[in-house]
Amino acid sequence: MIHGNLQDLCDLLTVTRTAAGMFLGGQPLEDRYRVYGGQFLGQGLLAACWDQPYPAHSLHAIFLRPGTPDTPIEYRVQNPDPTLTPTSLRTVSARQNGRELFLMDVVLADFVPADPQAAMKLAGPDKAIPREEGIRHLATNTQASWANADSPFDNRFVENIWRDDYNQPGHHVWFRTRGSQPTSATAGLTAQQMRQAVLAYYVDDTIMDNALFPGGWLTSWDTLETASLDHCMWFHQDYHYDEWLLHDQDSPVAAHGRGLTRATVYTEDWRPVASSYQEILMRLSAAQP
Repeated sequence: MIHGNLQDLCDLLTVTRTAAGMFLGGQPLEDRYRVYGGQFLGQGLLAACWDQPYPAHSLHAIFLRPGTPDTPIEYRVQNPDPTLTPTSLRTVSARQNGRELFLMDVVLADFVPADPQAAMKLAGPDKAIPREEGIRHLATNTQASWANADSPFDNRFVENIWRDDYNQPGHHVWFRTRGSQPTSATAGLTAQQMRQAVLAYYVDDTIMDNALFPGGWLTSWDTLETASLDHCMWFHQDYHYDEWLLHDQDSPVAAHGRGLTRATVYTEDWRPVASSYQEILMRLSAAQP
C-alpha cells in the first residue's frame, strides 16, 4: 500500500500504451523490497480494459515471481478469441527484466447489480478503530508499508486486531478513499474501470492477514515468508469513492504452508460490490531454525 492520496494511487495504476497490446506500468516513489500484489492487479486490469467500453466482470490472476520496485513493468494484453465479444476475455502478462512475473485473465462484460444482503450486526465506521489508532498501540515495527497511516484509504477496523493475542481467522474493515474524485481523466479508460482498479488494489491489503491471525499475526512478519500466490475477484456493481464500504473477510483453511482467504465488499446498505479469493504462501523463513 502506497503513501499518498487517491490521485497518487490513480496515477500509479494508470498504464502507458507503448504499442498495440503493450503497456508500461510505473512504480511508486518509495523504498520497497518488492512490488505490492495489488499494483499488479490494478495496472493489469487497466491494461485489459484499455479502449474497451465494458467494465470488468471478473479477474483470475497468478503471481509467478516477485517484482522489483526499481524498474517499470511491461504488460502484454491478448484477446484469445475475438468472437467472444461482448463477453470479452483478455489475457494479461507482466514482465520485468526479461522474466514473467504475473498472469491474469480478465472478463469484460456488463453486470447486473446484486440484491441487498441481510444486514450484519457490526459496529459502523464511526465506532470502529481507525488504522492510525491501532498503529499507535503496536509494540512491533509500525513503519512497515502495511501499517502506514497516510495511504489513499481511510480504514476503520471493527475488531481490535492490533493485539498479539488476536487469533480469529477473520475480521471486518470499513474503508473509503481519501478524496472523492481523481482530478484528471485518463484517455482509453472509463471512470468505472478506474474505480474497479482502485478496488482491486485495495482488497489485496488486508485479505492475507486472516490466514495469519491464528498463529500470531503481529509476530508472523518476523517468522514467516509470505506472498500472494493467486487472486480471483468478481465485480457485482459500481460504487462511489467517498462512500463507506465494508471488507468482510475470513480464512476457511490454513495448513501445510498455504492459506486460503476470501472476502466480500459491501456498501453500507449491504449491497455486494465485489467478492474475492486469494491463496497465500505462509512458511517459515530461511532465517528461522
